[in-house]
Amino acid sequence: MSVRIKFLTSIYVFILAGIIFLADFNGTSFFKFIGNIPFGDKFGHFFLMGAFSFLLNSALKAKTIQLILFRYLLGSLIVFALVTIEEISQIFIAGRTFDLTDLIFDYAGIFIFGEVARLIFRKIVKS
Repeated sequence: MSVRIKFLTSIYVFILAGIIFLADFNGTSFFKFIGNIPFGDKFGHFFLMGAFSFLLNSALKAKTIQLILFRYLLGSLIVFALVTIEEISQIFIAGRTFDLTDLIFDYAGIFIFGEVARLIFRKIVKS
């Protein structure tokens, strides 16, 4: 199972990178279609980054690290950092705009799907 989830995570990263590339260079009208769906963009952020968090945390077997007083999922922290950098980079890309609401939906997906991965991993370890 571990090899499969790592492979799936790798494929997902390439797909996600392709989506970001297309969005950065306005290579498709698909994003206009999503933008016409009420909250389509926000749900897209939530589910795309949530799935990334779920897959990466699953591949890392829900590994946690201690920071100050709390334990955080390593995969979620990695996705959190990458997503933050990507969203901020939009300030410098023509045709893109930084949107704090997008970032909030990204963070919500990262947290919720990361916790789902943690719960699933705990159940697998217990059985």
